[in-house]
Amino acid sequence: MNIAIISPGPFSVPPVNGSSVEHDIDEVTKRIDPEHRVTIYTRTCAAYPRSSTVENRRYVRFPYSGPTSYLKKIIRHLRRNKPDVILVENRPRYVLALKKRFPGIPVFVNMHSHVFASTGMISKQNMKRVIRLSDGFFTNSHFLRNYFIRTYKIPAEKVHAVHLGVDVAPYQADGREEAVRRLRKTLGLKEDQRVLFYAGRLMPGKGVHVLLKAFRQVSRRDPKARLVIVGGPGYGSNRLNPYVRRLRRLAKPMGKKVKFVKFVPSAKMPLYYQLGDIVATPSVWKEAFCRVNLEAMASGKPVISTPRGGIGEVVTDYGSGFLIPPKDWKRALPAIWEILWSLPGLRQEMGKYARMQAMQFSWNATAQRYLQIFQAALGKQKEAEKPRKAA
Repeated sequence: MNIAIISPGPFSVPPVNGSSVEHDIDEVTKRIDPEHRVTIYTRTCAAYPRSSTVENRRYVRFPYSGPTSYLKKIIRHLRRNKPDVILVENRPRYVLALKKRFPGIPVFVNMHSHVFASTGMISKQNMKRVIRLSDGFFTNSHFLRNYFIRTYKIPAEKVHAVHLGVDVAPYQADGREEAVRRLRKTLGLKEDQRVLFYAGRLMPGKGVHVLLKAFRQVSRRDPKARLVIVGGPGYGSNRLNPYVRRLRRLAKPMGKKVKFVKFVPSAKMPLYYQLGDIVATPSVWKEAFCRVNLEAMASGKPVISTPRGGIGEVVTDYGSGFLIPPKDWKRALPAIWEILWSLPGLRQEMGKYARMQAMQFSWNATAQRYLQIFQAALGKQKEAEKPRKAA
């Protein structure tokens, strides 16, 4: 099978500065069986050549100055190298141009959240056309699948929930002890201090303000408690926007008990997770999936999160972590913190269970499910063509 994957365009594949969609493309395509050929369309980047081939993956890169010119270049290339199936990543509007020029090729859309299907990104009329023209949708959680079925009236058989994965090996603590000690020293963390860790974008939907307000209560009870916040307002960005300034104001009364670390590339994050004893993801919006939870679990860390969106499909309440509604964090976080430190065996057992649970989320399984769906679509296409050939 010849598969074309079209990345959104603003970031490169493989990612240089984070960018979750591009990370997912890279990880899934690494696991696609070598008998299949994969062409990944992405943007030019100083870190990579204009085009390259790695095993069965071919990267074709074009300059990105906006979606229209970017997609036009991709379409010209597709005309010369027609694939069997096309997967559009997180940009449903691309389907309209692709189906116009390649009506006989199955086109799927991989929606990583609801954002680019909303009216601010695509008109309701055009979204209806996308639903009619596309051969199917992928979502990264059952929550998001149900959202698209309910909100856009998409036939259930046309929307496939396929969980993301994690490669557990890089997140293991074994052999990292000295590197972790050096990193803790660099950040001014003492050996006996207890670290609550946050990683992710600094934006209101991620609820970092909720975390800071709740941690203030924790720090009053536990003088050894420290909060480490890793991330910036966007991928590769460390600018001080109004929300980041608000977070720093909330942190100021706690002094050195809160430490902000600027954006860290995804390749270095496995080490940073080892800074934390417990990981917090206080999302106030309905997360489609929240991969940080899965990475934290792969690191053997209990997770304190919220029951928003698809988070409950990854984190098990009172198993791999705790799910607290955002409005209850200020009250509940100090109590949970005290329990986890008064019963260290519980913290360790939750960490072990979290790692075991993370191992169930395999990139291999994600890739195989994609292939099954593509093959089923091609099978239907062949069946539909038989009567025409016989006639």
